[in-house]
Amino acid sequence: MRGVRRTSGLIAISVMVLVASCSSGSDAKNATNEKPTKTTNVATVRIVNQNLLHGTACPADSNRCQLPARVALFSRQLVRGECPELVAIEEANRQTVRALRRHLPGPCGYRLAWDDDPGQDREVVLSTLPILRVERRPLAGPLRTALSVQVAAPVGAVDLVATHLASSSDDRPCDTSTCPPPCRATDTLNTCQGRQAVAFLHEQRRPRSVAVLAGDVNAKPGEPTIEAITAAGMVDTHLAAGTAECNPTTGTNCTSGRADDALTDLTDPASTQTERIDALFLVPTARCRVVRPTGVFAPRGGPVAEDGIVFPADHAAVIATISCRVSASDRALARIVASTTTTTTTGEGAVSSRNRAAVTAAFTNLFAPNPDADVQLSTLENGAALRESFIVRKQQVGDLATKTSVRIESFDGQSSDVVRLTFSILLDGNVVLDHLPGQAKLVDGTWLVSTATYCQVATLGVSTIPEPCR
Repeated sequence: MRGVRRTSGLIAISVMVLVASCSSGSDAKNATNEKPTKTTNVATVRIVNQNLLHGTACPADSNRCQLPARVALFSRQLVRGECPELVAIEEANRQTVRALRRHLPGPCGYRLAWDDDPGQDREVVLSTLPILRVERRPLAGPLRTALSVQVAAPVGAVDLVATHLASSSDDRPCDTSTCPPPCRATDTLNTCQGRQAVAFLHEQRRPRSVAVLAGDVNAKPGEPTIEAITAAGMVDTHLAAGTAECNPTTGTNCTSGRADDALTDLTDPASTQTERIDALFLVPTARCRVVRPTGVFAPRGGPVAEDGIVFPADHAAVIATISCRVSASDRALARIVASTTTTTTTGEGAVSSRNRAAVTAAFTNLFAPNPDADVQLSTLENGAALRESFIVRKQQVGDLATKTSVRIESFDGQSSDVVRLTFSILLDGNVVLDHLPGQAKLVDGTWLVSTATYCQVATLGVSTIPEPCR
């Protein structure tokens, strides 16, 4: 998302603190040379994408801008939309999933593809079709992921990757350690993540599958991220269907622009959007084409219940309808053994209670309020090299630096000189950066917060990366 919701991310930043080939040559050749046979028919699959607004920037007493009621509205929209077979949702978390489950399987018979990731801003997929595989992968930077889901459909196998790319609050220039290939040194995190998501889709897709990248990409047509995605062979289904481009004056065919920190716009039927940053991209094949309905899904909002909520989120959902010629081999290729994998890794060893205490103290010392920057830097690896940029950032954030704290969520493993962990940054006791991967390093007998861990927080949303963080 773009706009107001960036405030929560910007506060978090202040704490201190791909290009893959479009499709394989053999796949493209086989698709091009296929001739209809007696066993070939035509089928369609409809895919919806919705950033459902986690609501963490909403007033504390609003229950995330009435998240359960907004989820209920979106569920009604899906039923009224005749139950699209696949629904990708961004800004999902455990609270969102609990709200969704109250409406499942529902009239549409939806199944839930979800790996119980603890993050606040994650992806989840609903499917009326058998789910064959689920895998989540982290993208460049500490905050973003992509969820790959494969289903068996009348069109054959469908491979869907759902993602939410960096917004202005956490976007920044790339560096070689944060943005490895297929990313480029000139990329921002947003563009790098777009390349990674495309590469992930190509890696996961089965031969001749319908392959779709869905998400809030936080980039408008013509911007570098969209150019990178389309240069990798992806087709913007909105344009492929001949749907007119977003008109920011009227809001027609736009997907983002409503307020994200209050219900004001979500209860106003006259509120409009101003830009198109949510999209569904298709890997083109000779056997499939984009047809109507494709474009913005439920653009007028509703159906409205007694709660008065007109729109389920600050973003409008988008839909793509894909029609494909299907052969017996396509149907056969959709049959695989179901499996589920996540990003969880096994620890090298358990972290002792003594080391847990020392690592926790190091993180607390670095991120907790302290007027003495040198004391804070004493528990940061390469603290002396980072001192100048640390002090500059501290001056920039002002009073916010006195309201921050850190919480260790889990200790994930230990080698002889590294402890892997998951941590969150809080402001006035409220989580603003959640479940970040982190490390502590043993340096001359003392556990220190690793340079990489600090830099992933301190460089979010900046335009210049300090040299020690590159």
